[in-house]
Amino acid sequence: MRLACLLLVLLLPLSALAQQLENPKLGIVDPANELPEVLNARQTDQLVAAVDRGLGALEKLQRADGSFPSAPNGQPAVTALAVMAYLSRGHMPGEGPYGDTIQRAIDYVLSQQQKSGMFSHMEIDYAKLNVVLSGGEEFHNMASQSYSHAISMLMLGEVYGLTAEKESFRVRAAIDKGLKFTIQLWDIRPSAKQDDGGFRYTRPYEDGAEADVSVTGWHAASLRSIRNAGFDVPQTVMDRIAAYLLRNQNADGGFGYIANKRSTFTMTAAGTLCLALAGKHGAPETLRAATFLSRFRASDRRAFSDTSGRDWPYYGCYYLTQASIQLGGQLWTNCMGECSKYLLAKQSAGGLWPPDGTDSAYGPSYSTSMAIIALTPVLQILPIYQR
Repeated sequence: MRLACLLLVLLLPLSALAQQLENPKLGIVDPANELPEVLNARQTDQLVAAVDRGLGALEKLQRADGSFPSAPNGQPAVTALAVMAYLSRGHMPGEGPYGDTIQRAIDYVLSQQQKSGMFSHMEIDYAKLNVVLSGGEEFHNMASQSYSHAISMLMLGEVYGLTAEKESFRVRAAIDKGLKFTIQLWDIRPSAKQDDGGFRYTRPYEDGAEADVSVTGWHAASLRSIRNAGFDVPQTVMDRIAAYLLRNQNADGGFGYIANKRSTFTMTAAGTLCLALAGKHGAPETLRAATFLSRFRASDRRAFSDTSGRDWPYYGCYYLTQASIQLGGQLWTNCMGECSKYLLAKQSAGGLWPPDGTDSAYGPSYSTSMAIIALTPVLQILPIYQR
């Protein structure tokens, strides 16, 4: 017994070990029990006030067509994220102070569904499905399509059932059409066994990968959301996604952007979220990933960096808080605590969160929406991120 305890201590990262000593009853993860308190009442009030200021400032950015401004290739994803920000604070379409704001944004997202079923600022280019891209504007336009589709589908899954009867039929039709496109993305090009079950772009990229953890994270969340809403997404679909992650987990327990890449906190959080959404909360591989994440500190200069040195602070906080709420325990208290302190300090006096990092081109609508979605798991309102 003593030898087993000693081995456990030696295997724990120092940060996790320190927390275990402070609270020996709190494991790195604890998905079966209630979430431990991460903020006291005063801190929670401060967070809610910051979120409310952010939503008020965000409303002023909305355009006449219902969209929230961003780079052209950021639509309709950024507008869908704005809707989710309002939903995560408990606001409803067609009701209350932001009812019209939310409804007009939903209408805009629905208007962006292409004939193929994809939600994007442009239709899929069937003539170029197998033409490899290496960068430039054409690449960014194409690469954003899969993200936009998944994020829009996630939002519609969350909003389905909150709308009036006539509107719910419209949303259902859009989801049904979009779901067929999502599944077709697996068959758009043959992939190596290593990439099977993951998602990527509508065109091949020069690195040869047909799946990455970043895109897959959004699709996993969208599929789980619409499954929760009553749509036909078999468990085999979620299992296929989980198998992709398990096949590509690194020896340190983390995940890289694509196969055989160094583990980062953001991609490990995305991979951990995928495993949790697939129902693998208690799997040993999930615990290994959570142990890697328990080392996260927002003050670390590499906290939000990828393998090329680019930074994704809002994106990182989003995945860290969403993954940790699924698993609870020390992972939740650490990730939510670190991200809330970091994000609350970044909010501007006017209420918006300023663009920062590699995705700054998507503007304050994006950064503010992502910050709010990353902060509101404490409130446990948005269905997909409830326990």
